Amino acid sequence: MCDQHATPVGSTVITTFKGKRKLWELSSKLLCPVIGTCLTTLEIRKLVEKVADKQAARNSDYWLHTWAVSNCDEKNRLSMAMHKHLDRKFSAACRRFGQIKERQELKQAWQEHIDRGAAAEALWALLTHPLCDIPTQDMAYETIHMLSHQMGAGERADLKRLHALEQEVAELKRALERSQQKAAQSLANKEKQMLNQQREITLLRAENHQLQQRLQQATAKPGDHLEQVIQLKSELTSAQASALALARQKEAWQQKLEQTEAQVITLTQELSRKQEETIALEGMVSQSLSPCGGCGPDKGGCTDCTKAPDLKGQKILVVGGLHRMVDQYKALVERCGGEFSHHDGGVEDSRKRLDALLWSADAVICAADCISHDAYYRLKKFCKQQGKRHLFVPSSSLSTIAKALSDVANDSGCIAFSTQDAS
Repeated sequence: MCDQHATPVGSTVITTFKGKRKLWELSSKLLCPVIGTCLTTLEIRKLVEKVADKQAARNSDYWLHTWAVSNCDEKNRLSMAMHKHLDRKFSAACRRFGQIKERQELKQAWQEHIDRGAAAEALWALLTHPLCDIPTQDMAYETIHMLSHQMGAGERADLKRLHALEQEVAELKRALERSQQKAAQSLANKEKQMLNQQREITLLRAENHQLQQRLQQATAKPGDHLEQVIQLKSELTSAQASALALARQKEAWQQKLEQTEAQVITLTQELSRKQEETIALEGMVSQSLSPCGGCGPDKGGCTDCTKAPDLKGQKILVVGGLHRMVDQYKALVERCGGEFSHHDGGVEDSRKRLDALLWSADAVICAADCISHDAYYRLKKFCKQQGKRHLFVPSSSLSTIAKALSDVANDSGCIAFSTQDAS
């Protein structure tokens, strides 16, 4: 199956295939990264249960992975089923790589897929290509090996950020519950006070009515009841003053009640926004934790990868934000399949550079808390005139940027002006 060309002593032996390699024709060293990167644990378990050993499919993930690698180094029902499944899963990538006729072009295609996060499909399409020699295999093995280390470090950082966000959301929930309990208690007290005041007003009105009747009776014979009339007028004035004071007190309690309800609505909206940002970041963390190592833009039906938004290669410009978090913004954009660029909002970067970045971007995310007034209005004017999609977010936090990326990917929350609006 293989053609080995004789080379001088000390040089590399190049081995090429006449046709497309099969899974069982790969070296033992390559079987582990291929099965671990290109197949999910669920896919391996289903294939083993279907064509090999149902009892083996019930073991732990690590045991199943090791067992599958050791049983695919020769042609059998399991290795043939896995080969067929991988060809079908990565058919698009295999067709693209299949059109390549030069080894240098093969390496370039491999690097392009790695740069955009499509490591799994690129690994299978490269290792089964007829032009893939031993140095190229070693290059792919080394790249996948280092990516696994980088992904592990990234996952730990993501888990730390996710834990902090979960604590923040939990604290907001507790604060909201306390505010709601306090507001409910205050509302109950105020309603009770208002009922008491209403009863007092009703009694005062009845007393006032009686006093007016007595006053009318007294004024019928002013000579006989002058002192009684004066006393009744005094009592009537006092009752009217008390009724007015109670009415004013009722109005003050009503205003306080409206303020409390507004505070509860504000806290509820803030909690909802934090929960949406947390969900967006959890989707990206779930993708980085996926055992498949990232399925690329096609997703291939992987439930873990579909949680993260897909920017489909769009160029995302982030304006403003915290300088120390620029690398994390970039990691989020690239994890979602986008191209990242950044402008600090006028702190150090020039105005001309902002114009150039705005022209090349497909969508703009502006962190309104870390940007100069000049850069803010220049960005807003440019996007309105050119019909450029853009979002203004209130915070530079990682969760807020993650939610904005989700909105860009889903084409929701973006503001875009037509050229007619701009005119």
